[in-house]
Amino acid sequence: MTARLTLSYDFSSDPDDDFGWLAVSVQTDAFTGHGGFWVQWQNVKEMASKMDAYPFSPANPFVEEWGQCNSDGSNHEVIVGISILPPNKTGDLDVIVRIADHHDTRRQCQAVFRTNYANTANFAVELKALMDRQRDEAVLLGRNVG
Repeated sequence: MTARLTLSYDFSSDPDDDFGWLAVSVQTDAFTGHGGFWVQWQNVKEMASKMDAYPFSPANPFVEEWGQCNSDGSNHEVIVGISILPPNKTGDLDVIVRIADHHDTRRQCQAVFRTNYANTANFAVELKALMDRQRDEAVLLGRNVG
């Protein structure tokens, strides 16, 4: 089975509002999760640019996380997290996706699948097109680990 991470973005209808809903879906042979969070469109656009980094390394992995914390800044909880890092020296990349319910963060899933640089480059192109409103979704394809 092919594993996949799918992102879509619902822009606000208010032209002065930078926040929209980033919908996240992950599917592997063992886990399927859906969720999302309110994210500034500029952050998603920057995420696409960060995916052009080569190579990702264990010391400098690709990590994007969005979440919430208490009003005093304490107790940060990740609602949506995406990490990409190499598990070996052969060009493989592990994608780790974490999705939590933004109302009850005890309800969450984490999935891992394997991809490669060609797939991440294609995902970055699709993500840029998504943020330019030329696509409805961006998909990172991979394979199950194990």
